[in-house]
Amino acid sequence: MPLFIDRLPLREIAIDYAGGRVVTWYPLLPVIVTEPKALIPADDAPCRPWKFDSGNALDATAWRFHLEQAGLDPSARLRSKTVRARAANDAVEVLPIRKACLWLVSNIPALRGKPLRLPLYRGVPFYDRTPRRPEVVFPLLGIRTLRRARLKVEIDFDHLTISVWAPGRWYEGPSLWLRRLPGRFTTIPLDQLCGESRREPE
Repeated sequence: MPLFIDRLPLREIAIDYAGGRVVTWYPLLPVIVTEPKALIPADDAPCRPWKFDSGNALDATAWRFHLEQAGLDPSARLRSKTVRARAANDAVEVLPIRKACLWLVSNIPALRGKPLRLPLYRGVPFYDRTPRRPEVVFPLLGIRTLRRARLKVEIDFDHLTISVWAPGRWYEGPSLWLRRLPGRFTTIPLDQLCGESRREPE
């Protein structure tokens, strides 16, 4: 399987915990959201970090503002199609579903303009309201979506990185290695991936 995301650093997050503050880490992946019929995202399509949540039983979960930031109208939801979501506190909520497509973006410069489509079952279930602190709320990628895309994911807790391999022909791995050799295997930071155009440098 060819490497698609190479040692992307986990996001360090400080949280209040038991009367103090502790540090934890989020595995964030760069993702673009498009209309379901898009053959490929536009070069200026907005990318944002999605949190890989292995405990999420759904394909993905977002909030209304995540869809709006991606340029999708949340009101164009699937009619009569909903899903029951159970939170960690056992609260159950029925979520509407917005038909959409997700694209994983590579942090390898040679693959920058070739996002990988992540097949969804129905679309993106979303909370149709604004969270109290939207600046710290990430949309979630569930394990079902990554399994459906037949990805291999490795989280290196020693170096605090996440890497992803995608299905491909056997010779694509050595070919990519040779293309990266002149650049000494550099990678693109997450903030840059989700802040600039996907178009490859000239």
